[in-house]
Amino acid sequence: MTRHRPSPPDPFGYEYFDDPRGEGYRGYHRTATGEGAPQQWLAARDFCRDHDIRTAVDVGCAKGFLIAELLAAGVDAVGYDVSPYALSFTTGLPCHRADLRDGLPRSAEAVFVLGVLLYLTEAELPAVLADLRAHTTRFLLVSGYYAGEDQEVPDPLRRITRPYRWWRDALADSGFTFEHQGEFFDVHSV
Repeated sequence: MTRHRPSPPDPFGYEYFDDPRGEGYRGYHRTATGEGAPQQWLAARDFCRDHDIRTAVDVGCAKGFLIAELLAAGVDAVGYDVSPYALSFTTGLPCHRADLRDGLPRSAEAVFVLGVLLYLTEAELPAVLADLRAHTTRFLLVSGYYAGEDQEVPDPLRRITRPYRWWRDALADSGFTFEHQGEFFDVHSV
């Protein structure tokens, strides 16, 4: 008889995304409050339209909100996430389970890493950034929380807490050129 060990709990499961008493999003919706227009996804869609982006990857796609917005705008988009729980909401969308530390499965003109890189360790970051550089053909779009900024909810899974300038330097050291800081994400080119 073969014994199988149970899978470890998904750290990015219900407790992280949707538990109102959890330490994480406490309800991950199309918008931060669950109401109104999804401004961050509209900004990403508009960026792709304004820059004639035809292919995009969303690393850390979670429940697929950005992928749905990009597909509706005619962008050939695919998402990747480590969370089986979050991906269970992406039925019918091209969202797949993949870990950024294992390499990006696909290249694209625009690669979105919104609130993702801070979950890596500092030791993992250089290899991940090198892989992102190899798979980004035009733009890397990045967001995160930085040292000294208030964060609305506790996030015990965050591993890198560094100032904004440190992140800019790390991206530059990996071959990305800072273009501008936006309301929802920074734009870096290759």
